[in-house]
Amino acid sequence: MKAAFGKVSITPPINGVYPDFFFGIPTGVLDDIYARIAVMQTSDSPVIAIAVDTLGFGIAEISELEDAITDATGVPADRILITSSHSHSAPILCPIDLYGGFSPYFDGLRDRAVKLATDLLSRMAPVTLSFGRSSCDFNVNRRRITPEGTCVMAPNPEGVIDKSVPILACHGGDDALVGVFFSYCCHPTILLGPKVSGDYPGQAQLALETRHRGAVALYLPGMFGNVRPKLVGENGRFRGGTPVDAMRCGSELADAVDRALTGCERVAVDAIRTRRIKRPLPLGDAPSRSEQDGVVSEAVRSAQASDAEKAARSSWNAGYQLAMRQWAQQVRLEQAEKRVPATVDYTFSRWDIGDVHWMTFSGEFFLEYGLYAQELLGGDRTFTLGYTQGCQTYVPTAQALGEGGYEPNAYKRWRQSAPFAPAVEVAVKAAIRELADSE
Repeated sequence: MKAAFGKVSITPPINGVYPDFFFGIPTGVLDDIYARIAVMQTSDSPVIAIAVDTLGFGIAEISELEDAITDATGVPADRILITSSHSHSAPILCPIDLYGGFSPYFDGLRDRAVKLATDLLSRMAPVTLSFGRSSCDFNVNRRRITPEGTCVMAPNPEGVIDKSVPILACHGGDDALVGVFFSYCCHPTILLGPKVSGDYPGQAQLALETRHRGAVALYLPGMFGNVRPKLVGENGRFRGGTPVDAMRCGSELADAVDRALTGCERVAVDAIRTRRIKRPLPLGDAPSRSEQDGVVSEAVRSAQASDAEKAARSSWNAGYQLAMRQWAQQVRLEQAEKRVPATVDYTFSRWDIGDVHWMTFSGEFFLEYGLYAQELLGGDRTFTLGYTQGCQTYVPTAQALGEGGYEPNAYKRWRQSAPFAPAVEVAVKAAIRELADSE
């Protein structure tokens, strides 16, 4: 097997502009952010894996980035894997709220990634591959069910969780580490600005690259739609994080990767097999006219608030309220023209690197789906990854839809016309089984 690893800075500004951020205009840079790329090849055509320190890529942005890489390298799209770390202190390159992805900043990121991928394909060298696994303990389920049966955003120690840290390491001819893939199941929401940061994944990658000079560490986001950092305040609810928290969690995750490296087992690879499918997930009924009117009325009240009231709110709030108004108007128009969608397409992929499996999903999927995929493919050597080939809205389980809470209702922020139908769980599991049964 041959491979090459590299990284390129995407710390803004690029092309003279800053991208969108949840927290407004950055006051500086806490840690530089990067696009990290690995190219690998056995007896078949190369594959390219790209891990980027961004909140996420939209489906259209992913398509343009794939096309640019394919045009430059000849590697087909289904052998290109693009993930985003989902750091909430990194650029937004997906359509959420009022934000979008296409911009001069995106153009610069695309051009830098294409150049690096092309260069790496010419620099591949023999490597050996090994798999390891350890654990890390700063994540917690974030959906607490009240005695009344509703859901609140709060630590739920009894909820489903995955504390494993799987790794896939490449060593060169001198047995030095040249690259490592690692994954963890936890929302990167320790920070929300005001400085640019890769949050705990960025800190972990930088720590590993400092400890292993010459190596590139690629964080692969887990299935953490309902999981976040265990930062608990005095009231038992989540508290805001600090740069110290991000550095501590990043260091703990880097320590877990190093523990896994000490117990790695060699992986024999005769081929790297990839498969990608798009499958429709069913939507329920769009909100009623009265619900839409309520959304619009709240947005209007927000816009008409006094200057003092507006000053007391976050800079994000005004944009969010305007986005909600636009969403309601979008749905009203779709209903008037009788074109409300019944489904929305999501992308599912499977990569087999020897007996190591990566199964990927293009949205904020709940952890239960990742555990289901691990059960079918064998959890010992299976990575299940969200936020891959695009960042779409939360995909909850049927049970979570009934419980409510933030995630099942966040679809409006992603410009989805209606919530998922309970049958979404059946559809997702069918896609997982389809990939699990493929050879």
